[in-house]
Amino acid sequence: MNNGLKFDETQAKAIGACCDISRRIVPITGAAGTGKTTILENVYKTLKARGHKVVLCAPTGKAAKRIQEATGIPARTIHRLLEYPHPGERDEKTGKTLISTDPKRDRQNPIDYDTVLVDEYAMVNVELHRNLIDALPHGGIIRMFGDANQLQPIETSKRIQAEPSSFLKMLSKYDGIRLTNIHRQKEDSNIIANANRIVLGGMPIRKPDFSIQMTSEPVETVQGFVQDCLANEIDYGIIENQMITPTKVGWVGTEALNGCIQNLLHPTSKPYTEVERHKWNDQDYIRMYEGDKIIYTSNNYPLEVFNGETGVIKSLNADASITVDLGDRELDIPVSLEMEGRGGMYYMNPQKDLDLAYVITTHKAQGSEYNRVCYIMNSSRSWLLNRKNLYTAVTRAKEHVHIITDQKSLSRSLYKEGDK
Repeated sequence: MNNGLKFDETQAKAIGACCDISRRIVPITGAAGTGKTTILENVYKTLKARGHKVVLCAPTGKAAKRIQEATGIPARTIHRLLEYPHPGERDEKTGKTLISTDPKRDRQNPIDYDTVLVDEYAMVNVELHRNLIDALPHGGIIRMFGDANQLQPIETSKRIQAEPSSFLKMLSKYDGIRLTNIHRQKEDSNIIANANRIVLGGMPIRKPDFSIQMTSEPVETVQGFVQDCLANEIDYGIIENQMITPTKVGWVGTEALNGCIQNLLHPTSKPYTEVERHKWNDQDYIRMYEGDKIIYTSNNYPLEVFNGETGVIKSLNADASITVDLGDRELDIPVSLEMEGRGGMYYMNPQKDLDLAYVITTHKAQGSEYNRVCYIMNSSRSWLLNRKNLYTAVTRAKEHVHIITDQKSLSRSLYKEGDK
């Protein structure tokens, strides 16, 4: 079912492989713009028309939301598909969610679908991959779509982290299909061309839609960049544009840069609220103003807000709740929410999972798309500088990329291939 669309030879091969039900596992990789989403949508409609029970999912709520918006096909997280219990409790020392590691769906209780399509499979860690494969019914098939050049998922141990990801292993084991021709973005866009240069270790070329700003003072440069953008009616305080950095800590980490930008945009004389933080954070409270750009840092199913969703604070309310504009909806986040945990009912503060989002990490940005991206990197956290991090950040942008860096950091990012 091509709906009048024309596919190149490799795309047609991918669709044929995905629709071949004799193949249990078919992995497909391609850079941004190679047509993965179009192929996924075509495969979904074709197999569904043939009578298959097809489900579309992604590793995160944000990625599921994005693929649903792109295709019009209902999507869910892999966790929801496998029916992981989700009380939302967390260990006060480690911050890890206190949930059973065993999903309800497994070999003895497989999922109710015979065909699973997964977007952003490069983000799926070993444990989630194993549980998903185990939960396939007898004769069930799975199609994995992702970009092998992006960052690998965060694993549960250093040993596993040092190995190739599940997606890379599947590409090798099951003769994965690699899409190479670029079809998305304007023909004169330099973003994808530079992304391909970065994959090969080549220096990106400055163009009107791809700028590089060298500096020895990154914090001051970021502040000046934000002010210059506002003067030109470009706002990185909205969810359509995003500033990205490889790390949370350090002087060019998200914590420091978010504080700098917040101080720049919001005078201390403005009304604010102090939001309580989790005990594993360095600060007990974080100050938030109306108009602040925020990110939610966990999946909260009762509130229907997911890890990585960004928004802008619309109002600080008299009942201590915070109203956030998430772009497609407004959400009131209360200071207390009744939840069901393993020990019964308990109360949690969902505002503890709010954080500033003027700048987010590359891992948090993975699976999202923005109109404009500003990527900030500095050699103070040199072990995080590599091609995968740079490539992942650059390919989040649809219209414009601006990189703030120094020559040493840029050269190191291009020299080091992966995040090992």
